[in-house]
Amino acid sequence: MMTQNTGITRIRVRYSKGNSLRFTGHLDMQRIWERTLRRSGLPVRYTQGYHPRARLNLASALPLGFISEDELLDFWMDEPRALDEIQSRLAASAPPGLAIRSIEEVALGEDALQEQMKASEFTVTFFDPINGQELAEKVGTLLDQDEIIMTRRKKSYDLRPLILGLAVITHLQYESGLWMRLLAEPGATGRPDDVLEALDYPNTTYLVCRTEIILA
Repeated sequence: MMTQNTGITRIRVRYSKGNSLRFTGHLDMQRIWERTLRRSGLPVRYTQGYHPRARLNLASALPLGFISEDELLDFWMDEPRALDEIQSRLAASAPPGLAIRSIEEVALGEDALQEQMKASEFTVTFFDPINGQELAEKVGTLLDQDEIIMTRRKKSYDLRPLILGLAVITHLQYESGLWMRLLAEPGATGRPDDVLEALDYPNTTYLVCRTEIILA
């Protein structure tokens, strides 16, 4: 937590990324957070050099076109502030589509969020109703495979060990969808769109929402 000598604090923000930010990429999200932190008036800690930038750390890049109920960001401050003040200032400064869910202070010595990542959970909603039995059969066939060879950026890899859980769910509208838990360790991260491609669903037929980031 806060060091006795410097007063530097590390703040972890749990937030959601809504539809209005659905097509905002990872680098643009970093810029949005830099602007949000600057507008907040908090004593944000900046990097040194000719082009100082807010010191912040996002847990995991969210693929373009996805939304999320559970994103994580760490940023550093030069002086401590009450958590409720931090949350209210960030909420007032955040753009539409970025909602602050919770704030906590974490130890300065913790590893970077990317290094703590273990898995992510997602739900998939299909734009048009699909046959739940057919979907369940596709899921069962996929999970029965010993390996699922996919190609990403002209490189082949086995998707199967990255799938920790995959199941058919029923949404509130009584329509069939998917839940999945995918490995998200450094150098071994599963992507929902690759799972859906393996199930033979094109990316124009569904919406993916990250529901939980799981840290070590």
